[in-house]
Amino acid sequence: MSKEVEMKSPNTPMDTPPVKTVLPTGRERARLRWVTVEPIYVLAMIGNTCTALVRPLYVKDVISESYNYNETSDNHTKCGADQPSNGTSLSDKIQAESAMWLLYLAAASGVPAMLSTIIFGSTSDRLGRKLTMAIPLSAFAIQAAVYLFTVIFKLPLAVLFTGEVLQGLAGGYGLLFSSTNAYLADATSEKQRTIRIVVADMLQYLSGGLNQLGQGYLIKVGYIPSLAIAIGSNVAALVYIAIPLCLIETVERGSIEHQGLRQVWRSMKRLVMYNVNGRRWQMILLTLYVYFCIGQFIGVSAIYVLYGTGKPFCWLSETAGLASSLIWISLAIGMLVGTKLFSLCLGDYWLMQISCLSFMASYLIMGLAKSTAVLYIGLLRHCL
Repeated sequence: MSKEVEMKSPNTPMDTPPVKTVLPTGRERARLRWVTVEPIYVLAMIGNTCTALVRPLYVKDVISESYNYNETSDNHTKCGADQPSNGTSLSDKIQAESAMWLLYLAAASGVPAMLSTIIFGSTSDRLGRKLTMAIPLSAFAIQAAVYLFTVIFKLPLAVLFTGEVLQGLAGGYGLLFSSTNAYLADATSEKQRTIRIVVADMLQYLSGGLNQLGQGYLIKVGYIPSLAIAIGSNVAALVYIAIPLCLIETVERGSIEHQGLRQVWRSMKRLVMYNVNGRRWQMILLTLYVYFCIGQFIGVSAIYVLYGTGKPFCWLSETAGLASSLIWISLAIGMLVGTKLFSLCLGDYWLMQISCLSFMASYLIMGLAKSTAVLYIGLLRHCL
């Protein structure tokens, strides 16, 4: 609701009632803007994709050095050259150990985020959208700083868990994504909402893909420039949030009914207990579907670059950047074009099944691929 403020001119007689001026709320002012949280989408994705590409390459480099196995720029001649006639080669051992480290790092950030996203997300209606956007962005900046100090001072890989756990406790990308979507829901009418969310998602995927392409070449110089960009982009997003002229808070404090964490859990319980026409089982199955989809995507995202750097592909950093960019750009195209076309003749459940089949086909092609060209085809299957 708009605020009413009583104003009285100094030249007005004393017995004249004051004039009530209606001031627009933050939500009403935000609806007058066509650019709100879109820069946050772009900056956060740039920072996230910088760290995501550095992580597997740096972990493998450190483990390779621990075995005195140094793959230089002539990776194509050295990759898999130590393959014995029988048994496991040293490069295979390094690949396996690197994969375990990457999965542990992914779990260190993913598991805490499952709970912290709910806790912090439930406070956005009380404390505002900007705060719940600033919390994960701050953690992303600290996470990139931990990686940067680890690279500069050659600290043990275990130090990386500090940044990963902190990022998970701060809600991670899930909290940031839900907060920005909630802001768009506040700042748009029902007619504008769908197109604004689609445009925002397109921007973040395209910016992530283009950034990965450039980072592949930048990492040839070293990991420090990429991590510096990751810190700078997240700090820039925090500055954008902090400036009221750039981003207007849409939650008016004191104008809504406060809900504590206990009330949030009670509401979730009632949501599950309410069972009409099999609604409860549908919700449980859909929740499991979301968890499995997100889980497998995070798992594959953590190791596919590592998978490509091993034999028979023997990727260099620029090839890994190109592969990463293909995933993000194909996601953007698939979300806009594929969803629009299939929704003309199919329902939501059919779209979910098609997306699952697409991921299955993608991972099957990637698992059976023997060349980079076939592996790229598997990555492009994400566009469906």
